[in-house]
Amino acid sequence: MDAPLAVLLRDGTHAGATNRLALKAEQLSISISKTPIQIPIPRSTPQLLDLGISRPSITISGIVDNVGGDPSNSDSNFEDMEKMVVSGQTYYVPYKNFLEEKLVTWVTSPSTVIQIEVGDATTPTGEGHTGGGIYEVAVQQVQFSVSPATEDRWVYSIQFVAKIRTGVSF
Repeated sequence: MDAPLAVLLRDGTHAGATNRLALKAEQLSISISKTPIQIPIPRSTPQLLDLGISRPSITISGIVDNVGGDPSNSDSNFEDMEKMVVSGQTYYVPYKNFLEEKLVTWVTSPSTVIQIEVGDATTPTGEGHTGGGIYEVAVQQVQFSVSPATEDRWVYSIQFVAKIRTGVSF
């Protein structure tokens, strides 16, 4: 990935999104819960049955400013936000109210996909792998908090339910 910020959030694919956001993330965690079945057998060890059911989730936390970081930016719908070009597409560093609005109003459906791209997703596995990935997600919970002496920025935490990383197949 040719970007200084390595967590990208968008409402569509890299080339097809309407809103492309680059997040100032301090932490990103990917968790995959599995639900194997344990079948108890009298006077014997239980049988384990794994049906391959998994429930991925992603949590991102970081800092977001009260106001946009580039007052000279007059791009329609993205005024005052810092911007960067990533593989030919423009991504914006959101301010708190813009990020909050997008997270509350984005609704996933068969026609609307929300994606998180982490790191360099060009080669997620195999020879020359980069360790990055693309995840299709839906917003589950959002939290913004402000601390004394840092009233000019917010700490955010976003929890997503997710599909398995793009490129993983069963």
